[in-house]
Amino acid sequence: MQKMILSEPIYDITSMRHALSGIADQRGKITRLLETGALILLRRGLYASRLNIDPLCLAGSIYGPSYISFETALAWHGMIPERVTEILSATIKRAASFENDFGHYRYLAIPKSVYPVGIHRITDSNLPFLMASPTKALVDRIAREAGFRSIADVARWWKAMRIELLSGLDHSQLQECADGYGRPSVRWLLRFAEKNHLIKS
Repeated sequence: MQKMILSEPIYDITSMRHALSGIADQRGKITRLLETGALILLRRGLYASRLNIDPLCLAGSIYGPSYISFETALAWHGMIPERVTEILSATIKRAASFENDFGHYRYLAIPKSVYPVGIHRITDSNLPFLMASPTKALVDRIAREAGFRSIADVARWWKAMRIELLSGLDHSQLQECADGYGRPSVRWLLRFAEKNHLIKS
């Protein structure tokens, strides 16, 4: 029975009950598997069956709908030099955070209107997951900044973040987010990108 449980990387309550269908004391069995390390608790009612899973792959299952963004996505795309110690995701639900053996997961709320913009499905991993595009990750991050009143504010923020573009920004994503976010910082980012020729040709 334990071999059957370990055949899938992630289990929720429904799939766990199915895997343990032949066991009377399912709750006791789960407790014993957690104690021995055969299962790892991700959050209440959600488990991983092994530790050699990329922590990014688990973010969407722990709390969703969500996609990885902000500094985590910027670092993943090679746009900022800092190593990010927590996994940051965007969600249309309430903000939330979770701590487990894979790390600290934090979810920040964004407007529903911009949620679908610039999300990529990453399949070159042991489990597919959703990641913000470089443009969307930049937008999500700068949208958290208040008090932007000019292109100069964006330029100072850009320098402080030490952002390095490996390719141009997506103009349609910038425009859609500038309209949907309703944040001055995002609108100024669009103008900054246009003025400095940072848009993909």
